[in-house]
Amino acid sequence: MKNITIAFIKISFKLFGVLPLPFIRWLGKSFGLLVWVFSRGYRKHFEDNWLQAKKADKKGRMEKCSILKAVGNSGEIFFETTKIWTQSDITSLVETKGVDLIRETIKLGKGLIFLTPHLGSFELAPRVVGEFIPLTVMYRPPKRDDLNELLVYFRDFQNVTMVKTNYSGVKSLIKFLKSGNCIGILPDQVPDRGAGKWTPFFAKLAYTNTLVIRLAKLSSAPIAWVSCVKSSKGWKFSAEIWNQKFDKSTDENESLIELNRKIEQLIYEHPEEYLWGYDRFKMPK
Repeated sequence: MKNITIAFIKISFKLFGVLPLPFIRWLGKSFGLLVWVFSRGYRKHFEDNWLQAKKADKKGRMEKCSILKAVGNSGEIFFETTKIWTQSDITSLVETKGVDLIRETIKLGKGLIFLTPHLGSFELAPRVVGEFIPLTVMYRPPKRDDLNELLVYFRDFQNVTMVKTNYSGVKSLIKFLKSGNCIGILPDQVPDRGAGKWTPFFAKLAYTNTLVIRLAKLSSAPIAWVSCVKSSKGWKFSAEIWNQKFDKSTDENESLIELNRKIEQLIYEHPEEYLWGYDRFKMPK
């Protein structure tokens, strides 16, 4: 029965992925609004996070987007994933900016750490990067084996390798960086207890993963911030090298504060593209 269910989901995703992108986005927006209406827990996380960011915003950047637009966009991001995961030519719908900068940084031979927050189509970013360099991405596997099997199946892209968020996975990341290779991490994912520190995020303490800073200190690897936000054609991919230098003397606490500030800055640039329903301020397990 389990194998039948997995096979059905794979076929459904592939069939869904061939639909026109505007139609998929329309369905996603409708789905997002429905979840908002009928899920009290989701709506509370969404509203609380949105209002916290708006409260911390001293420049009025959140005023350019309505909360309902952000709700619809969250549904779109979820539905777009079917197309991102199943269409081999998906990167033809992506405009790129900053790729040359990435190539030049890689030539330094120190490796490169890619950071992609829960902003826009973060599932698409590894696909774009994998078009021109090998990339190893850390991910948190679901508790259910069948869901993990589906994730591995759909995220199996050319030049993209995945490692789990465990001791073995961290050792692999260190090895790849020291060999001058590239890795990818979601910097705003809440880590397990003991793997983070309480750091301000939108003027409220959030449990923040220390792995990114520790890897950068250990390897002196530069960090690139990447994102994929929606456009009329498909998506716009942008990359920039963080102007922070890391070595063994770098203050971890100060670096974590700057890390969250950078995430805030990226979110304020595209507030409608952030997954506000993600429980960023939850207690770690």
